[in-house]
Amino acid sequence: MSSLRYWRTEGMRRVFAGCFTALLLGCSSGVDLPGSGADADKTVIYRDTWGIAHIYAPTVADGLYAQGWAQTEDRPEQVALNLLMGIGEYATAMGEEGVQLDLSGRIWDHYAVIKSHLGDLQPENLGQLEAFTRGINDYYAAHPEDVPEWWRGRQAEPAMVLAVGRFTHFVWAMDEAYGDLRRAGIQAGPIAESRGSNQFAIAPSRSAEGAAILASDPHLGWHGQTRWWEFRIHAGSLEGSGVNMAGGPYIAIGHSRHLAWAYTTGGPDIADVYELVVDDDRPHHYLYDGQWRAMTSRQLEIEVRGAATQSHTVWFSHHGPIVARHDGKAYAAKISNVDVLFANELTHELNFGTDYQAAVRGLGAQTMVSQNVMVADTSGNIYYHRAGRVPRRPPGYDWSLPVDGSTSATEWLGFHPSSDNLQVLNPKQGYMQNCNIPPDAMIVDSPFDPEDHLPYLFASHAYGAELSGWTNQRGARALELLAPDDSVTAADAIAIANDVVPYGADRWIEALRRADEKLAGEKAGTPFYREALDEILSWDRKLEADSTGALVYDFWRRQLLEDLGEERLREIASGIDDWYAIVEGETRSPLTVTEDAERAFLSSFATAAGRLVGQHGDLTAVYGDRHRVGRGDRSWPVGGGGGSGLLGTSTLRVVRYLPEREDGTVWGESGQTSTQVVVLTDPPRSWIYVPLGQSDRPDSPHYSDQAAGPFSHRQLKPS
Repeated sequence: MSSLRYWRTEGMRRVFAGCFTALLLGCSSGVDLPGSGADADKTVIYRDTWGIAHIYAPTVADGLYAQGWAQTEDRPEQVALNLLMGIGEYATAMGEEGVQLDLSGRIWDHYAVIKSHLGDLQPENLGQLEAFTRGINDYYAAHPEDVPEWWRGRQAEPAMVLAVGRFTHFVWAMDEAYGDLRRAGIQAGPIAESRGSNQFAIAPSRSAEGAAILASDPHLGWHGQTRWWEFRIHAGSLEGSGVNMAGGPYIAIGHSRHLAWAYTTGGPDIADVYELVVDDDRPHHYLYDGQWRAMTSRQLEIEVRGAATQSHTVWFSHHGPIVARHDGKAYAAKISNVDVLFANELTHELNFGTDYQAAVRGLGAQTMVSQNVMVADTSGNIYYHRAGRVPRRPPGYDWSLPVDGSTSATEWLGFHPSSDNLQVLNPKQGYMQNCNIPPDAMIVDSPFDPEDHLPYLFASHAYGAELSGWTNQRGARALELLAPDDSVTAADAIAIANDVVPYGADRWIEALRRADEKLAGEKAGTPFYREALDEILSWDRKLEADSTGALVYDFWRRQLLEDLGEERLREIASGIDDWYAIVEGETRSPLTVTEDAERAFLSSFATAAGRLVGQHGDLTAVYGDRHRVGRGDRSWPVGGGGGSGLLGTSTLRVVRYLPEREDGTVWGESGQTSTQVVVLTDPPRSWIYVPLGQSDRPDSPHYSDQAAGPFSHRQLKPS
């Protein structure tokens, strides 16, 4: 291992300032670039203005060692927590709240399975993982004050890292299985974490940059496991920029020297639930092809911090673990990636590949959980693949619900090859996007027709009862911006990724205007009604932090949902929200709003105006007075919205907010986690931000500096 050197923020500023001067002077000043000169053949970590680690190393293993070290320096507790989650010992740190997470992982025995097959890894891959975990361990050894007391002398190891990846993929798949149960009216399993993302790709033919453009915009929680860690790396054949979660090696999402990639949630159906007939006298026996079979069991001992160790018995059928019992029946979950040992094949291919074929190869291994994968390369290709290891299912059954598990007639018939998954290379339209929508809604005149594919390959029911023929507010807005633009600049792409227009808000405001025109007399004299109406009618339809109209619209839409309830508001919205028309290239249908609905609009609007003034003092309050991004005891105004489609405030710049605080503000808690735009010139150019800051240390200048700066101002920083 080469020696590790460290430059703090001031050092990198000095080096980069000198390099810029050298460039202006034709490189005559003799200033060394980072990683060269005195740093050549050494492993060096520079920290930039935002505390981001820039790693320079002679080999991939050296670079990953530095990645493990730098991650742990920034997030010493979260690295350890994530590794504990992977091995099923989360409760040893988190107490009772970690028990269910440990159970969900220990059912599948991730850590033991990985350890027993670690020798199956390619030696080079294993060596790189060993270097990464050695970086974690060496940082802890050098800084014992940063080691959490509940870590208890453990040593990070490759099997832990791989177990985290397997655990994450299995959680995703199990959410699909629990969805089958819930659609049958059986409540089981934890409520799925809110997940979403945006992605779009522009071909060179529609790019003003003369190169492909890719935007990656995952939407996850801003705290805990899913908070991305940002970095740059130049280590042998591993060069790029992006993010990974604490305890994760390589670039999980981002770009390399030749390739950029993005993921969004959604894809084919990769899990099922089998309904089992159990013996009344022997509840751990089930009927299969006319004979009784005995379930097997495993005893799980869960050590709980601050409490007694818990013992749990888990029962298994040959289909999989029993995850629910209801009305005398047992229900077993079966997921397609149960035989997948290592979930990092695709990541490895993307990190070291030179064009889109790396994605094809990585996806061919079928280790990826259900996702929309989009890539672009420096050769000018854009490629999409609706990923997932999809079982071949016997026809004649509704696989969105539990199926009969008492007969071999419902057994899976192997797996579809990845070539059966929906995919397209360089679509003729020259662009594509996916904002958690079905494939038919990705592009105007989409190449994907549900009639050409098996339903369970086209989509799962995780995002709605219908597998096609719909889009969401974000997807419609993405098409509105992308479809007509045949000369997209880097600045355009950044603006699209950060757009704060809630698609269709104009139709709701027009419906409100018509209702006022027809029924204004009913609200005559209502305090603040007329002033608030004037404000919303002149609003530019952007949820900007400094917008008064945006706050009025937000208050009104939330009041409508409160007054009318979900069912009634959904019925009214069906006459206003014609989002799918843009997918079909058609004009939106005329507004259809009953007089009863119009009266409800005015009543809720009057109430909302009064509430707004009551909370903020007058109608000059702006959206950012209420909507904040913050950490600790400080917050800053933020624009953008997210959440339920019934609120009508979802924008491409997604921010989901926590419940209202005592001071009337709502703070973002999830949404954009690592928005990055990449122009695939040679070499690539890219821009990125994260919502809070690089460090988990409250006394660090990088604890919340991106919240105060780039994120609050919607300004991606160069990467």
